Amino acid sequence: MGFFRSLLILLGVFFSCLALLVPFLALDIPLAGEAWVIQSISELHQNFRLVPTLNGIPLHGPNPLMPVLFSLLPVADIAALRLVNILFGCLAALAVFSFSTSQWNVRSGVFSALITMTSWGFIASHATLNLTAVPAVLAAISFLLFAQVYLKGQGARWYLPSYFLAGLATVLGGWIPLGFFIFGVILLILFDLSPKRILSILAPYGILLIAVMIMAVLAAYTIASGWSYAAGVFSFDTEHGVFERLWIWIKYLMPWLLLVIPAWAYSGRPQGPGAWRALLAPKTGFGMGLAAVLFSPNLQEGYALLGVPFAGILIGYWAAGGFLVPQRLQIVRTAALAATGAILVAWAFLQLSVESIRDLSLSLTQGLALIALLAAAALFWWFARKRQAPAVVGLCMVLVFCLSWYAALVMLPARSAGPMDYARQISGFSPLLVYRNDLVMRGYLGNAGARPIVVSEEVVPVGQIAYLALRTDDLDEAVDLLSRRMDAEVVSMYDRRETYALVRISPFFRE
Repeated sequence: MGFFRSLLILLGVFFSCLALLVPFLALDIPLAGEAWVIQSISELHQNFRLVPTLNGIPLHGPNPLMPVLFSLLPVADIAALRLVNILFGCLAALAVFSFSTSQWNVRSGVFSALITMTSWGFIASHATLNLTAVPAVLAAISFLLFAQVYLKGQGARWYLPSYFLAGLATVLGGWIPLGFFIFGVILLILFDLSPKRILSILAPYGILLIAVMIMAVLAAYTIASGWSYAAGVFSFDTEHGVFERLWIWIKYLMPWLLLVIPAWAYSGRPQGPGAWRALLAPKTGFGMGLAAVLFSPNLQEGYALLGVPFAGILIGYWAAGGFLVPQRLQIVRTAALAATGAILVAWAFLQLSVESIRDLSLSLTQGLALIALLAAAALFWWFARKRQAPAVVGLCMVLVFCLSWYAALVMLPARSAGPMDYARQISGFSPLLVYRNDLVMRGYLGNAGARPIVVSEEVVPVGQIAYLALRTDDLDEAVDLLSRRMDAEVVSMYDRRETYALVRISPFFRE
């Protein structure tokens, strides 16, 4: 009976995650961050090689193996590719459930899994074709597996699968997953006040296994495209300011971030023997997720996902314990719950109304969604006033599920069609140029059937008129910068959340 009950709960977690993410399979137009990935995979289908290309040019940067692995699927259909990330999301939810259940109880496992899968970063990563989702999940699972073996004192041989998963996350995603795992393991052992146990975790075997995997990938890419290319497959040359990094971390943990505060306070209360040790893993993982975002020199936004499962575990453990906090922190719990509901409602209202305000129109679907949102806001206010913490959290989960479906079936199809249609409109101009680092525009143009000339941002036309396709947050500034080196005139543009434009450029003096 216990086995069947456990199996049913596992299936419930799996299908809950599937129900949350599957609607995104109906979206048949690539989103901005997906267009270049789809195009690269399509080019690999036409001409398979170890070095992926985009518009016929080798694709530099981290995660080159991810497009290669995706291209091994028999079809390049966007739904099939998204399904891979969705299934890895379900795997992450099951891993969170299994860890929490083994450490505490089923109630903790269910809450932890539901909190994890309804986080904004989880949905954004796993509902779309995101190259960092798989390595981030592998890194999180490798740490959870290591912590499970370490805390439960299981056979040392079980450390080896965690090392293999960490190595796999590294070769697929770069140095950030590896740093997350290594420093997480070291800190877990130190926080446990057991430095001698580092001798029993088969560390030499782990180092050797991960090193062999890394060296094999480096050797393969050195042979395929030279050391200059191979040296960049584990890192990414990008810059993020401190506040930008902090915002990335915050939005990935929404709407549950504020609940970490009372959950952390609850975990610090006097507990039974050894109970504090079980909390070392989620606390360490959560801290390492924040450190990876704030301090990684080559940050990719998707790695903010690393901290999400561990925040889910902490909040799930607190929720399973009855949302208790020390008496002096009652007001903190009330404020955190009220703010969570208020932020979620405000964000949902913004997403539902911004298009209507811009277009000065309101469709029937948007009207009904806004009415339902107002009803949810009234319920939030009622539950918060009555201090019904389980009801507030449950209503937040329901609202996230509804918003996920609305985004997949109504909001995103309307938003994603415009850039793709615009790319088709400008694909006939010649010669058509596009910046090397403008992956989104390169992807859209490739999907539209164009064969643009990929150039650097320092390009200057010589002797003839050319057309530059670009995507920018500030078109006036972009044209102003071009006008300092050449004649630049906007031919057409598509302006929504971002601006897509076609600019005619020519030298100042031409015959």
